[in-house]
Amino acid sequence: MDRLGNSDHYTRKILSLVKAVVPGMAQKVIDRAMQIHGGLGGSQDSFLPMAFVGARNLRWADGPDEVHWRTAGKLELSYQTKSSPLYEIGLYEHDKSVPFRAKL
Repeated sequence: MDRLGNSDHYTRKILSLVKAVVPGMAQKVIDRAMQIHGGLGGSQDSFLPMAFVGARNLRWADGPDEVHWRTAGKLELSYQTKSSPLYEIGLYEHDKSVPFRAKL
């Protein structure tokens, strides 16, 4: 990525997914380690509480996870609309001469 940049849709999608998944997974792993170590996991005698706070701060420092999920979704949708053979057929046009009536 340092040489090519992130202008490619695939690279941007992967980066968004990594930014959404990795901090949350790190926080889950550290939380599980704290649970396994019991009282020691929550005390200041281990590095786990500091690591947990660091992982949590990383989640909001890089932006909300929802933004990264949305970015990855938009990029995938734009890729699918350009490459899917279903879009070659065209979109369904609603017949405006017939009023839409909901069945109650």
